[in-house]
Amino acid sequence: MRKHTSRQVIFAMALAGSSLPSYRQAETILTMFDNFNLDGVFSSWVSATIDSQANGYSITASGYGSGYKALTPNIDATGETNIELTVSVTGAGSPGSPVSGPIVSLVDADGTFYNYAWYGQPQGTHVLRASLSAPTFTSAAGSVPSLDMSKLAFFHLQDDPGAYSGQYTITFQLLRLTGAPGPSITAQSYNPDTQQFSLTWTSLPAKNYTVLYSPDLATAFSPLLTDLPSGGSSTSISVTVPSGDAGFLRIQQQ
Repeated sequence: MRKHTSRQVIFAMALAGSSLPSYRQAETILTMFDNFNLDGVFSSWVSATIDSQANGYSITASGYGSGYKALTPNIDATGETNIELTVSVTGAGSPGSPVSGPIVSLVDADGTFYNYAWYGQPQGTHVLRASLSAPTFTSAAGSVPSLDMSKLAFFHLQDDPGAYSGQYTITFQLLRLTGAPGPSITAQSYNPDTQQFSLTWTSLPAKNYTVLYSPDLATAFSPLLTDLPSGGSSTSISVTVPSGDAGFLRIQQQ
C-alpha cells in the first residue's frame, strides 16, 4: 500500500528564457489502494470476500459493511477543501438502479469523526466528491470543534446499499483530498553558463521537499535533490540542470 501526501508544482518552461505555459497542482493522497488492507472490518465485511491487488481493494458482500485504517503517522492535509473517492461497483440490480452507498469517514487526533456519504450509486465507475466542511453526518464532535486537517488519524470505509439486498462488489481505487494551493513561485532565474537554475517558492514549515527533473516531459521525472528542509514560509534552492538549456522541474512536498 502507498500512503503519502503529494503537493507539487511543475515548471513547464524553457530554461534558457523563452516561456512555455506553467501550472500548479496540489493534493493529499491518502491511499491508492495498491496492495491495501484495512486494519479491521465490521458487520457484513467480516465474512466478505476481500481481494487486495495492485490496482484496487475489492470487497464482495451483502448488506452494510465497514472497516478502518489508522494513519500512522498522522497525515497533515492542511489547506485541502475537498474529498474525492474513486470506486467501481457491480451488483445484480438492473442498469441504473442503486446497488451501493459508499461512505468515507475521516477522524482527527482529538476524535472528531466526519462522514461523507454517496448513497444510491448504480453499477459502474464513479468519481465521488464532497466538500470537507460539509460532512453528510457527524459521528463524534471530538474535544476540539471541527475536523483538524493537520492531524488526520484514521479513515473508515463503509458501504450502505440501502434497499438493495443482493450481493455487490465495491472496488476502492483512489482516496485523496484536494483544494489546497500548490507552492507559489516567488522568484526564479537560470544561468546558462553554469546550467544552474535558482528557484524560490512558498512552503510550509517543518516539511521536506524534493526537486525532480525531466528533459522533455516524455521522460519520467527523476530526483535532482531530495529531503530539502523547508525554510519556513519560503524556501530557495539552486540546482544544476542536466541537459542544459531546456527542461522541466517539479517541486514535490514529501
